[in-house]
Amino acid sequence: MKTLVKIAAILMIAYAAVNAQSCSSSSKTTTTKPTTTKTTTSTKSAEYKKYSEKLHTQFKGTEDLALLKEISEWIGTPYKYASAQKGVGTDCSGFVTQVYKTVYGIQLNRSSYDIIKNVDVVSRSNMKCGDILFFADDKGKIYHVGIYLGQDNFVHAATTKNVGVKVETLNLQYYKDHFYKAGHVKGMK
Repeated sequence: MKTLVKIAAILMIAYAAVNAQSCSSSSKTTTTKPTTTKTTTSTKSAEYKKYSEKLHTQFKGTEDLALLKEISEWIGTPYKYASAQKGVGTDCSGFVTQVYKTVYGIQLNRSSYDIIKNVDVVSRSNMKCGDILFFADDKGKIYHVGIYLGQDNFVHAATTKNVGVKVETLNLQYYKDHFYKAGHVKGMK
């Protein structure tokens, strides 16, 4: 009788262990993975929506979120010549160089007219979010830079009325008249 009780107890323990193992593995494959994927997708979608609103540009969902985050943190930083401090003051080239240094670890040339040496020029129709825009005077001398966002919008440190870092459209006559070139930073995808 003792042997029969022991066998029954062993069988019950073995059955419970097998049943618990099959339940836990099925919950991992059906519940955990889809929930994690769905949450990540949902979170990314919410981030793109947030940056679309803050940067006044409808993003496709393929843009670099780290870039959009960094740019959005600079919005409202006042214009200050020869400076590059988020929230304190920056000029246009200071803004662009600091964004690229922070997000990508890339050190660009510091002046607007020298940054063009760091890019491969692209046509206006091939501009992508993150490309650097160059503006020049009537003689072709580069005096201003910004970062392209998409949908003809870009972000830059504006000198007018000391506004500082803001989003503007290339469709404004001033920018149409002074747009010079766009470029993709060398060594990046």
